[in-house]
Amino acid sequence: MKKHLLTLTSVSVAFTMTGIFSSATAQTTTTDVERLTVTGSRLALGRAELAAVSTVIAQQEIARSGALQLTDLLRALPGVTIAQSGGSGALTEIRLRGSETNHLLVVIDGVIANDIGQGSTIDLAHLSAANIARIELLRGAQSALWGSGAVAGVLNITTTAALNNGSRVQAKVGAGTQGTTTGSASAGGQDGALQFNAYANWLNTDGDNIALTGNEDDGYRNITTGGSLRWQADDAHTVSANVRLVDYASDFDAIDAITTGLPIDADNVTDGKQINALLGWIFSPQKSAYSSTVHGSYRKDENDSVAAKRYDGGTTGERFQLTWLNRYTYHDWQIAGGLEYLTRQFSQRGLADFGDPNQQQQDHTSSVFAEIGGPLVSDVVLSLSGRFDNNTEFDNAFSYRAGVNWAVNDAYSVFTSVSQAVKTPSFTERFGYYPQTFVGNPDLKPETSQQWEAGARAVFTSALQGQLSFFSTQLEDEINGYVYNPETFITTAENRQTDSEREGVEAEFTYQHNDLTVRSSYSYIDTQQAGDDELRRANHQAAVSVLAPLPISGLSFYAKVAYTGTRKDIFYPPYPATAQTVNLSAYTIVDVNLTYPISDSWSATLRVDNLLDETYQDIVGFSAQERRAVLSVNWQL
Repeated sequence: MKKHLLTLTSVSVAFTMTGIFSSATAQTTTTDVERLTVTGSRLALGRAELAAVSTVIAQQEIARSGALQLTDLLRALPGVTIAQSGGSGALTEIRLRGSETNHLLVVIDGVIANDIGQGSTIDLAHLSAANIARIELLRGAQSALWGSGAVAGVLNITTTAALNNGSRVQAKVGAGTQGTTTGSASAGGQDGALQFNAYANWLNTDGDNIALTGNEDDGYRNITTGGSLRWQADDAHTVSANVRLVDYASDFDAIDAITTGLPIDADNVTDGKQINALLGWIFSPQKSAYSSTVHGSYRKDENDSVAAKRYDGGTTGERFQLTWLNRYTYHDWQIAGGLEYLTRQFSQRGLADFGDPNQQQQDHTSSVFAEIGGPLVSDVVLSLSGRFDNNTEFDNAFSYRAGVNWAVNDAYSVFTSVSQAVKTPSFTERFGYYPQTFVGNPDLKPETSQQWEAGARAVFTSALQGQLSFFSTQLEDEINGYVYNPETFITTAENRQTDSEREGVEAEFTYQHNDLTVRSSYSYIDTQQAGDDELRRANHQAAVSVLAPLPISGLSFYAKVAYTGTRKDIFYPPYPATAQTVNLSAYTIVDVNLTYPISDSWSATLRVDNLLDETYQDIVGFSAQERRAVLSVNWQL
C-alpha cells in the first residue's frame, strides 16, 4: 500500500504541475473558498484555513445540473462510493473514504439527519435535489465537533429555506420517461425584521425493475416541504426556526431464498416519513468579542413495510438535541465551547413470526466541547478541538482533532492533522430483531477511529485551483453486524478483534474562466480488514464535469462523466450453500443537462441520466438506474 501511495503521489503532483487535471468535481469559486465554514469549525475560519479538505457544490451548479436526486450530485465525489439497490427510491448507501455507511454524519439545515431506526445510516434515496442551495462534503474524522458518527466526515446540506435571498418566487414542472413527473416551488420575502422562506417538491416515477428477471417496475413517490422564519429582534438578538417534512413510498422486490438467492418481482412497498425541526437563538452584541447561540433540534424517521400485502414491520427513530455554544475572540485567537444534551429513542414493530420483535429503547448523552484557533506564527494557523461524551449506556468517550495550516505564499498552502472519532453501536446491534434469527449483543463497545491526514492547496492562476490530500485511518472495535452460528442458526453482532485500515489519496481541480467551468477529481482508497478488501468500496474513482455556454443564443450545457472502479460484494445463495465473495465490474455514468432561456422569467431544461444506458450493479443481483430523460419548464420572478 505504501508503494501505491508513493506512486500515486508522484502522478498527482505531476498532473498538478502540468495542469493536465483542469477542474474539480464540485463547484468551488473564489467566493466559496473564502466563505466561512459551518461544517469544519465552530470558529470563524475560512475553508482555506482549515486543516482538512472539503468540496462545495454551489447553488448555480445544482440548478444547472438539472439533477433530480442528491445521489446524482454526490456520485464520484472524491472518496465517495455509492451503492444503490435499484433506481429512484431504492436503498442508496454512501461510503466515504472506505468507511461504513453509518460513519458519515449528514446535516440538513443544522439538524443531524441520520436515521436512528436504521442503525444511524442515511438513505440518500429520499433526498431530493430540488430546492437545495448548497452542499459541503467535509472529509475526515469530525467527532470532536459533531459527536458520535462523524468518523469519516460530514455532509452538510443547506436548503433554500435557510438562505436569505430577499423576495423571490420560482416554480418548476417536468415530465419524462418511465412515467416520471416532477414539480417544485419556493418563495421567500421579508417584512421588516421578519424573513420567511418556504418550498415544496414532488417526484413520482414508475421506476425500473430492481430484479434482473421479470418485467415489474418498482416505482417511487416523494413529497418534500419545508420552511423557515428568522426574526431580527434587535441588534443583538436573532431568533430562527426551520422545519422540513418528507413523505415517501418506495416499491421493492423480494429475495428468492429457495432457488436463486437473487431479487424477484414482488408486490412490496415501504412508506416513510421524516421530520427535521430546529429552533435557535443567537446573541451577538455589536462591538463585543463574545457571542452565544442556543439550538434545539428534533429529527424523526418513521418507516413501515408491506410485503405481499402483509404488514412486514417498521421502525421509528427520534433525536432530541440541545446545544449551547459560546464564542470569544481575544486578539487574533478565537475560542469556542459549550454543552450539549442528546436523547435518542428507538421503537421497532413487527409480527411475532420468529419471536417478538416489538421493542422500545433509548439512551442519553451529555457532552462538553471546546475549540481554539489562531496564528502560531505569521501565516501558520493552529486549530485544536476536543469533546467529552458521557453516555448512559457506554464508557465515557473522548474525541479530538488537532491541525495546522501553513500558507506558504499567496498561491500555495499545506496542512496536516490528527484526530480521533467514535461511533456508538446501533439499537438493533445491541438488542436484536427477531429473537430466533438475529439476537442483539448488549456488551458491544463503541467503534473508535484514529486518523492522520496531510494535504496541499494551490491557486495556480486566477482560473485554475486544486487541492491534494492523503489520509490513513485505523478503526478499532469495528462492529461486525452479521456473525452466524451454524449450530444455533442464529446471527448476532460482535466487535472485531482485528483493526480495519483505510488509506488513500484524493485530488480535485477547478478551472473557471468567464462562463466556462471544468472540474475533475480522482481518488484512490485501499480498505483492509484482517487482510481482506472490505465490501462495496471502490479502489479507484474519477469524475469530470463541464458547465459551458453553447454557440446557440443563451443555451448552456452541463455534463458529468463519473467512473467507479471494481468493488467486492458478498452473495448469499440458498441454504445449504455458503456465502460467496464476488467482483462487481467497473462502470462509467454519463449525465447531461441542457438549459435554454425562453425569456427573462422562463427557461426549459432537458436532463438525461445515464445517457449511455450503462448496465451495472452497485449491489450484487440488483439492477441500477436505467437511462431516464426529463424535460422541465422553469419560471422565476
